[in-house]
Parts: sequence; C-alpha cells; structure tokens
Amino acid sequence: MNKLFLNKGRVNQKLQTRTAILQAAKKLMTLNKKISLEDVADKANVSRATIYRYFADIELLMTEASLDIHHLSPDELLQNIKTIPLNKRILFVQKYYNQLAQDHEILFRRYLSATLLETTTSKKKVRGARRVESLKKATVPLKKELTKEQYENLINISSILMGIDSFIAAKDVCGLDTDQAKATLEWGLEMVIKGLYSDKK
Repeated sequence: MNKLFLNKGRVNQKLQTRTAILQAAKKLMTLNKKISLEDVADKANVSRATIYRYFADIELLMTEASLDIHHLSPDELLQNIKTIPLNKRILFVQKYYNQLAQDHEILFRRYLSATLLETTTSKKKVRGARRVESLKKATVPLKKELTKEQYENLINISSILMGIDSFIAAKDVCGLDTDQAKATLEWGLEMVIKGLYSDKK
C-alpha cells in the first residue's frame, strides 16, 4: 500500500478497507479454487482500482491473508491486556508477535520475500503494520505522560524489537537460536522501558 496514499485523507477508513479486502480473501480461500484480485474486489465490494491500491498482485494478497488467519486483530489483542499494568503491556504485545513469528516462521519469511520485492520495484508501503497499531492501542494512556517525540520513539523502537524482522536479524545475523532470539529481544525492550520510566522520575 502506498504510504502517501495511507497518510492522506481518512486513515481509519483506508485501514478498514484493507481489512475488508483481507477478510474477503480469507473467505474465498475456503472455496479451494483459483482466485484473482478481481474476485476479491467483488467479494469485498470495492472497485478493481481500489484493490490495486492496496495489493499489487494476488500472490501478495493471498500470502498476507494466510498470515492474517493466525493473527489477533489489534482490537482483539487489546481485550487481552486491559487488566495488565501499563508498563507490562508493551512486553505482552512483543511476546505475542514474537511467538507468532516463531510459530509461522516459514510463512512469514515467504511473505517478507514477496513484500521486499514489491517495495523495491514499486516504492509502495505494502505491509499492514499490525504491531504499530497494536502498540498504539495498548499505550493510549502514555500519550498524556510523554512528549509527542518520546511517544513516537517508544512505539517505533518497540515495533523494531518484535516480530519477524527482528526475529530474522537475531537468528540469521547474530546466530542466535529461537529461545536466545526471543530472550534477547525481550531484554532489549525491557531496557528501553526501564530507561523510559527512570527518565520520568
């Protein structure tokens, strides 16, 4: 998805459209037949031009839809953390996305391969950014306690320290095994949060 396109206009509506497209794709996947972007557009009640703004080809859409089946939505994830203290919520979100990366590593690697190729050739932002949205929903009260820059930095560094991207770097670049990768990423985020709260004292 084009980042400029997403940032202009009604962001929530565009995210809802993207979600509707993924939901339509998942429903069509159950039919066990060959699917086109046009089929998904019809099922999602959007135009062909609209669907091409979000997904350049059917392979990319179906790969993300396959992953989406395993994801809790940011709103569903929020329901699981409402009773958790604020300073623990970010770590909960990290553990969720790191476990997801571990459980579906091969599928995630295929998805990354497809999205990297697409972003290289089209300069589009084609990923859904679930981590960012989940973190923002989980940390709403912090917006009142931190400056805008601090809050944005916290969301960004937290996103960087979770999910398949950081998991791959920990394993492929640093040579860590799965348990070491998860432990190291958790340690890194704990240090960030510890530093944040010590700065606020």
